[in-house]
Amino acid sequence: MISTRRLLSVGLLPAAFAFGTAAASAQESTAPATPAPASSPTLMDRAYDGNVHVTLAPYLWLPTIRTNIKYTIPKLPTGAGGASVATNVQVGPSDYLTNLNSAGMLGFNIRKGDAELLGDYIFTNVSSNGTFGTTISGPLGHVKIPATFTTNARVASSIWELAAGLSIAHGHNADANILIGWRQLPLTTNLDYTATVGSRVTFTRSGSVRIAPLANDVIFGFNGKVFLGDHFFAPYYIDMGVGATQSTWEGYGGAGYAFNHGQTIVATFRTLNYYGFSSSSPVQKLNMWGPLFGYTFGL
Repeated sequence: MISTRRLLSVGLLPAAFAFGTAAASAQESTAPATPAPASSPTLMDRAYDGNVHVTLAPYLWLPTIRTNIKYTIPKLPTGAGGASVATNVQVGPSDYLTNLNSAGMLGFNIRKGDAELLGDYIFTNVSSNGTFGTTISGPLGHVKIPATFTTNARVASSIWELAAGLSIAHGHNADANILIGWRQLPLTTNLDYTATVGSRVTFTRSGSVRIAPLANDVIFGFNGKVFLGDHFFAPYYIDMGVGATQSTWEGYGGAGYAFNHGQTIVATFRTLNYYGFSSSSPVQKLNMWGPLFGYTFGL
């Protein structure tokens, strides 16, 4: 005869097994799920991580440089008066081999969080020569006398720019910043000329003109980057300024490639323009436009 204790033990085994299985299932269902691994920070995220990031950007800008110059030819015959002459000096990339005397270009950027400090320096020294015709006023201003001028000009410009920026929007792959700053243009032009005046009876005068205006302007603008994937990006920049000139503006845009270590290469089209110098200034306007190739690295 089977004892009552043994019957109870045998009868309780299935119940104990069922309870244990249910408890294990309940524990498994309430256990926290393993969190998904966090995505790696993008290059834009690294720029806004709160640390100080300092980058230098040597670059090569190959602009066409065009400036309008107004000057007076002295030493004309008595009674003929002086000759007010306006001419253009223009040098393009195709002329650089013979006309570019020296050049240097460097930009920098310091960023900490949403704030940044950026600067730029451009130095170019180019030469140009040409021949053009005009007319000058004869005695008492009633007679127009034809004249031919042969010029040899050397234009040296040092453009300094310094600005502070603040991010108004940024995400994992794009940002936009506003900036305010200052740009200075010391422009030195040395012009040698030979003037042949008259048609039937001619005379020749020659001389030199040195022009050195200085323009200081306050600038306001926007800049930023838009990443198209993990490495390719599109930089953009535009500003406008007022001060010594009625208006000045600069802009560029193009494409770049960012390496994983943070260094980048860029190819853009850049333009810098000055308009509306004072009426007494011998320089009336200055335009620079052309391709730019640069490389940035962190310090």
